[in-house]
Order: sequence, then C-alpha cells, then structure tokens
Amino acid sequence: MPTQPYLSLPVPAQRFLAEANARRGPLALFVGTVAVAAVVISLFLPKWYAAQCTLLPPAEGGDALGLMGAMIENKTLGRLGLFSSTTPSDIYVEILRSRTLRESLVRAFDLQRLYRQKMMDNALKELDQHVKVGVSPVGVVTVAVEDRDPKRAADMANHLIEDLDRFNLESVNTRAKRTRIFLEQRLVEARERLTHAESTVTAYEQRNKVVASSDAIGGMADVISRKMNLEVTRSYMSSYTRPGSAGLTQVDAEINAVNHEISKLPTLKQEGARLALDAEIQRRLFTLLTTEYEEMRIQETRDTPTITVLDPARPPDLRSRPRRAVLVAGAALVAGLLGAAWVALSMRPPAEE
Repeated sequence: MPTQPYLSLPVPAQRFLAEANARRGPLALFVGTVAVAAVVISLFLPKWYAAQCTLLPPAEGGDALGLMGAMIENKTLGRLGLFSSTTPSDIYVEILRSRTLRESLVRAFDLQRLYRQKMMDNALKELDQHVKVGVSPVGVVTVAVEDRDPKRAADMANHLIEDLDRFNLESVNTRAKRTRIFLEQRLVEARERLTHAESTVTAYEQRNKVVASSDAIGGMADVISRKMNLEVTRSYMSSYTRPGSAGLTQVDAEINAVNHEISKLPTLKQEGARLALDAEIQRRLFTLLTTEYEEMRIQETRDTPTITVLDPARPPDLRSRPRRAVLVAGAALVAGLLGAAWVALSMRPPAEE
C-alpha cells in the first residue's frame, strides 16, 4: 500500500516510488558500484593537458602605397588555399588552420610516431582533435593545443605562432619585393618624363626670356600628382586582385574624389605656366614614387616580428581531461536511469477488482 507522502501523486507514480523504495538497497548498491567503477576507470585514463596562447588583433594599414599594403587577397595566401576573410584576425585563424602549418607541426614534433599513424593525412586528422583555434568578438586570436605532455603542449602552441610569424614575414617580404620591382619600372618612366618636362620648361624660358611660374602651380601640382600616384596604385593592385574587389573599389572612389577637385582648378592660359605645371607635377610624382620605393626596399629586408603575442603558451599545471567529477557524475546518472528502468519493467500490473 503506498505510503502517505505518495498520496498526492498519480497512482502510477505512487506505485513506482513505492517499488523503488522497496528496492532501495539493490538500487543504491548498483549506483554506488557503477560510480566506484567510474572512479577506478578514470584513474587509468591517460591525462591530457591543454596549453593556450593569445594574439592581439593585427594592425591594419601602414604599408607604402596606402591600399597596396592592405593586400588581403594576395598570391602568397593563394598557396595555402586562402582567398579572403572578414578581418585580419580571421586570416590569422585560417592560416593557423592551413595544411602547411599543420604539416610543419607534425614534422617538428614527430606526431606521426606519437599518434601511431603511418599516413600524414591520418596524423593531421588526429591533430585536429587536439588543436583549437578561434577568434573573440574583439579580434583576439586564441590557440589551444592539447597533449599528454604539458611542456610539449606549450611548445606545440608556441611553434604554431612562430610558424604564423614566419609565414607573415615571408608574405610581407615577397609582397614588398614585387612592389619594389614594379616601382623600379615606374621610376624609370617617371625620371624620363621629369627630364623631358624640365628640358621643355628650360627651353621655353630661354627662348622667351621669361621665368615660367605661377602662384597656383604648387596647389594644382599637388592635387594632380596625387591623382597620378593613385593611378599607379590602381595599376599595381589590378595585377593581383580581381575586378570589383574592395581594394580597387576604394582606390576608384579616391580617384573620383580627386577628379572632382581637379575639375574645380582654374585653367592656365599661358603656355609657360602650363609647362611649369607639368614639370612640377612630374617632380612631385617622382618624389612620391622614390619615397615609396625606398620604403619597399626596407620592407623587403625586414625581420621584425609581425604578430603581437599577448600571452605565450606555458606548460599547464592542471589537466584538461579526463574530468573525473564529470565522468563519475555521468556514470552515476546513467546507473540511476538504468535502475529506474529496472524498477519500471519489474513492476507488477495492478490487481483487478
């Protein structure tokens, strides 16, 4: 007969609780045995340690030729099978997940032997289970590597970061070399145009016994040379990026804005002033290209770190798994459910009146 505490429950629940109460001894013994077994098993499971490092978001911009330095879609990334990403931090994440860096990690730590995998592809699949790369909403990149040896876990995480920096440095140097070669060719053309323009002005002044100059030449030359420099930038960007890309669209917008400024400039009626303006434009463009050329020469030989490590990976003191408390609690829960099923299945049907 159901006891008093069960009277407020439905009849099936009353019968179930009464049956469970009658078998509380075997149930407790079963759950306890399973929990103890889970504790023993967890003691024999291999220990894993997770080392983590974090990187600050990469700084955007700062390279010569303005938008040339914002090359998200470049040929160097193409060799990793990467083409575009939302932010520079996302690019970092994709590079860290690339096969090139993962294979480098496998070879550096002989992971095929440690994972007991004969094929590289199988070793990479195993590695993917132990490497987690992500980016926070503010752009901080996190790299976590799990291994049975806490020191090796930290070394592997730091090795990934070093490979990322090495790749970035190679990418910057390669990009700078291509830009430097491009600017060398443009400088030759600009020098020839400048020499011709200055010779033309000199000949005009000698022929007419005047000094070809105007107060408006300086400001006009500044605007027009800026447009010509943007056209050089666009010519270079169109060699590696597809039409309609964000970079080309932004350069086109800047060119249109400069064209709007040029349309407001006064017209020079004197031939001497026009010749002096052309010479000043070529002089300023040559100066701009020379400055950018020298910056690319410096970039080509740079060996400074390209990433900022906020927290380098250190050997962890605490294991990441097995989580014994979770394992024991889960085993006890499953045992309790099995016990409940045993009670429910063994209940006798109610007697017919």
